[in-house]
Order: sequence, then C-alpha cells, then structure tokens
Amino acid sequence: MKQSIFKSPEGKDKIIRAYDDAIKNAPLNLKTSVLKTTFGDTHFLEAGSQHQEIIVLLHGTSSNATSWLSDIAEYSKQYKVIAIDIIGEAGKSAETRPSYETKDFAKWLKEIFDRLNISKANIIGLSQGGWLALRFATSFPELVDRLVLLTPAGVVPTKTIFIIKAILYSLLGTTGRIKINRLVLGSQRMDQKIVAFMDLIQTNFNARIEKEYIFSDDELSRLTMPVLFIGGEQDVIRSTQEITARLQHIIDDFTIITIPEMGHVLTGLAPRIFPFLNKTKC
Repeated sequence: MKQSIFKSPEGKDKIIRAYDDAIKNAPLNLKTSVLKTTFGDTHFLEAGSQHQEIIVLLHGTSSNATSWLSDIAEYSKQYKVIAIDIIGEAGKSAETRPSYETKDFAKWLKEIFDRLNISKANIIGLSQGGWLALRFATSFPELVDRLVLLTPAGVVPTKTIFIIKAILYSLLGTTGRIKINRLVLGSQRMDQKIVAFMDLIQTNFNARIEKEYIFSDDELSRLTMPVLFIGGEQDVIRSTQEITARLQHIIDDFTIITIPEMGHVLTGLAPRIFPFLNKTKC
C-alpha cells in the first residue's frame, strides 16, 4: 500500500478541516471544483467567473490554494481566478508526486487548461509554485499571457545555510518543524491565522525532500511572454539578487520588483502586480 504524504489520517483530517473552515469564513463568492486528470483528481478554487481574462494561481510547497484567499479577493475584481491545489501537496488534490526531472507537471497543468478550455492565461506562482509556472511556461509558452514569479524555485539553488538549518530543525520533531516556519517567516509580520495554518501543515504533512531541478539557460530562453519577478530582500531561502541577475540576462521582457521589508512568504501583492498585468501590450 502506498504511503500517504500526510503523517497520519488524523493529521490529514486536521488540515482538510482547516482548509474547509478557511473557505467557509472567506468573504468571497468561491466555487470549488474537481477535475479528473491522468495524474489524479485535481481540486481548485474559482472566483470572478464573469471576467474573460484568467489568472491561474500556483501556491508554494507544503501549502494549498487557501494560501491565496486574500489575493483572490483582489484579483477576482478584474479577472477570473483559478487557484489550484497542486498534486502531491497539502490540499485536496491527489497525492501523486510526479518527478521534477520530467515534464509531467507541465503535462498535468496542460490537461487542466484543456479541460477548462483555457486558450491563454496569466500565471502567478509562489516559490515551488513559481517552479511549476516556469516548467509550464517553458513547455507551453503559447498558453501563457503574462508570467509572475514570486521568489521562484528553479532559477538559483537554495541557500546552503537554510538547508543545513532546516535539516537540523527537522530532527527536533514538532518543535523543530515549527522553527522551520519561523526561519522562513523571519521578521516579516503575518496574520496569526496564516501562521497557525502553516504550523498545522508543517506538523502533519511530509514535505518533498529531493534534489532541486534548476532550469537551464536554454529552457529559460523559451520565456517569450512578459515576465515579472518579485523578491523579498529578507528571503532566507533564495537570493533575490542572484535570481534577478540570472533572469535579466536571459529574458527580453523582464520586470523586477524588490521589496526590502519582505522575506520568502510573498502575499497581498495584488496592488504591485496589477500594473504589470494591465500594461498595454506593444
């Protein structure tokens, strides 16, 4: 029998109950749906369905679509928003975990586009969700209108000091796992409900631990759409400066926003992203 990605059935139930509570208490007209794919069921949230232009939101690792709730409220004023529970993560989608070395993640997302009849969309990806956005955009650039990368994985390696600390903290059980969250958050001020949900996931979910996939220059050169990169100067996981330096030499239509007071968890940035999304195309 295949081992669950959750630490226990009880732990999974706690996360799903918190997920449902977050949806129930959100001041939004949200629709929840499930799509059948060859990689398993995929659950997603949808809002702003009266709009024609689409934004697809891809969350980070050890998270789910509810991490975007405050952002969905803003984006859905101007766009149809689809926030997906990434497969193999701490949401309601299948526990399937495709290899990062293949294009299976891109194929999975392409199936979703096909099933929803999406011919083109804006994609916003955070951290590992940014990696997925890159995998999809480099595989199917014709399907991406504009690409927003929030401290994405896959451009530069994770900082060695963070990896060492995360490994050491992981040996300390529940206390150590919560310490990892504090390390990621740093001095950044966050809503305590969000922090509590992060801690709940960290203590009840088995995060993926495997070799990083770093995209080649050739792969990144396939990003022919306008790209916005946003990074926090206090990011303890990846260097905002190194990501900027690499991408700006490869991507032609490239915009950078660096935020001094923010770290790795980049939320509530719709006001900074709207000008990029709404910019008139040449």
